[in-house]
Amino acid sequence: MADYKFQVPRLRDADLLSFLQSASEMVDATSCSISEIGSARGEQFPINDEKWRTHPLASSDRYTIYSATIGAANFNLVIERNIASNADFAFDVLSITNNPKDGVPPEKVSRLNQLISDSFLANTDQNAKLFHNSQSFTLLMKSHQKMIEQLQRTVANVGEQAAAVRLRLEEEYNERNAQLDAQFATRQTEAEKTIEEAKRALQRTEEELAARQKDLDDRSNTHARRELHQELKSKIVARSNKFQITPETKSNRTPIHLGVIGSSAVLVGFLAYYANALSSLPAGATTAQIIISGLKPVGLTVALLGLIAWYLRWMNRWFERYADAEFQLKQFDLDIDRASWVVEAALEWRLSQEKPMPEHLLETISRNLFARGEKDESADMHPADYLASAILGRASGVNLKMPGAEISLTGKDLKKLQTDEG
Repeated sequence: MADYKFQVPRLRDADLLSFLQSASEMVDATSCSISEIGSARGEQFPINDEKWRTHPLASSDRYTIYSATIGAANFNLVIERNIASNADFAFDVLSITNNPKDGVPPEKVSRLNQLISDSFLANTDQNAKLFHNSQSFTLLMKSHQKMIEQLQRTVANVGEQAAAVRLRLEEEYNERNAQLDAQFATRQTEAEKTIEEAKRALQRTEEELAARQKDLDDRSNTHARRELHQELKSKIVARSNKFQITPETKSNRTPIHLGVIGSSAVLVGFLAYYANALSSLPAGATTAQIIISGLKPVGLTVALLGLIAWYLRWMNRWFERYADAEFQLKQFDLDIDRASWVVEAALEWRLSQEKPMPEHLLETISRNLFARGEKDESADMHPADYLASAILGRASGVNLKMPGAEISLTGKDLKKLQTDEG
């Protein structure tokens, strides 16, 4: 089987359709299959059919035929667009396959080659004739020269426009740059004025501070101390007039109130339930049933009373702490007055006697100054703490046996531990 493949100049659709019709009739093909760009499948063109003349491709000047196939007995002719990456756009690929056995005879092959030459090489021959005809060649060169001159004028116009635009942009840039320089100079002048004003204000402040410092230095220690004492007294009076705990501290007590109320409600509910169960016992209930049923209400009653007692004790202790804090603030106010009086007396003693006040006299008039009263530690003790204190307080010693060790504590050690915990 002989296979031939070569490139031929690309033809318009109408010329290529005419070549395919002539080649199909020459090799006695039954039909010809033609595929256009984008078509789903090839279209069949029977031999000696009106379709060859009426089809839109017969008058098309475009290049929409993608491939065409002519098939005969042991003969195949295919023409397709060259889609290789390095292919020339002006050429197509023509493939011919002819089987030596029962293929197309040599005389038809010769006629087919002549048809290929006339169809595909005629355009190149016509273009070559232009160079042999002086008049046509002159017209072609004049047309080419006109195109070159027009292109030169276009390039010159574009260059002039570009130069004009560049000049306009440079003028706009220079104008904008001058505006920015003027704005910058104005802002710089304003900033310098602001800095000078700030410097003058700072200098005035420094002068005022220096004058105030000199005034303070000129005052006596007694006058300055009395002013400080008055300011401190004013703050203490303001705090005393509005003495109350912060909202955060108040909110911290809310969970305890809610917990006591909830626990009391639960205990009351269980107490009512078990009391009802006790009253619902049958008349023939045994003593054990009555005792067991009665223990639960009694236990819940004891728990409820204990919770209420603890809550009242906790509220009372909170009130005591609040009152103690207020009393301490009042005591602090009195200690401030006493301290001021002690200092005044000591200074006057030094000025009048020209020697310090005796230590025993100074200690006497300043006794218990800024000293807090002794706290009643037993007020914070739980009943269980009372019981432990009663037991351990009367014991002369305690021996604690632990796995692998033994601890012995005397009465002094116990008192020391209680003191450390307090």
